[in-house]
Amino acid sequence: MLLESAELQLTNRPDRAIMVVDGMRLRQARACAHAAVREARRKMPKLSGRAASRLLPLWGQGYFGIRWLDSYVFFQDHGIRPFTMNRLEGKTIPMWVDDHTGTERAKNPKAKTRITASGKQQVLIFRRVGRRSQATQRTRLDPATRLPRSVQTSASYPGAPGRIGKRQAASPLTTEGKQGGQVAAGNVGVKWRHPGLSPRLFINNAITLAAQWHGILPIRIYLCDERWRSALRGGA
Repeated sequence: MLLESAELQLTNRPDRAIMVVDGMRLRQARACAHAAVREARRKMPKLSGRAASRLLPLWGQGYFGIRWLDSYVFFQDHGIRPFTMNRLEGKTIPMWVDDHTGTERAKNPKAKTRITASGKQQVLIFRRVGRRSQATQRTRLDPATRLPRSVQTSASYPGAPGRIGKRQAASPLTTEGKQGGQVAAGNVGVKWRHPGLSPRLFINNAITLAAQWHGILPIRIYLCDERWRSALRGGA
């Protein structure tokens, strides 16, 4: 028997979330599915809005749910732990960066631009990820002569020492139990480190609310793929 829980993942790479409701008719299932998609689109994080537009309503006799076409939607929904992005080593990475003042666009007028769903102006730039033990030449200002000089530094590889972006404030604004100037939580001091994502659970929430709105007592939601029917039979 399947253990009773609010949510059950049936596959390693789910691309849909389904609620199975005995006796649900097609008309009611269709209404629930479309309501769930509208609510999920409203609550999910959005930049360009592309992933939100690619959420699809799923319904049939006795079930309804949501399907997503972009795999990262699952990680936005369930969160991920912080990790060093070692797989990027030696690669050139496209990055959309905020450009409120037009500085990045001035550097490269031919660069692609976009306006996010929240109204931010962004420019597409490219960053080269270094390899371990790889050296690079950079220009630095000599503090003694105040003249530029070439120095050899380590490449910006995943896990390389990086800047600390946030420290504890000085007294009297220091967090209780901490010391002024101490590295604040969340700063790992290494480059190409993903900070992780907190679980948002907007898919689950949207499906649950859609069921309630249509007079259905919310029950378990299944995270699955196109083989969900056979997976449910195997786990029942």
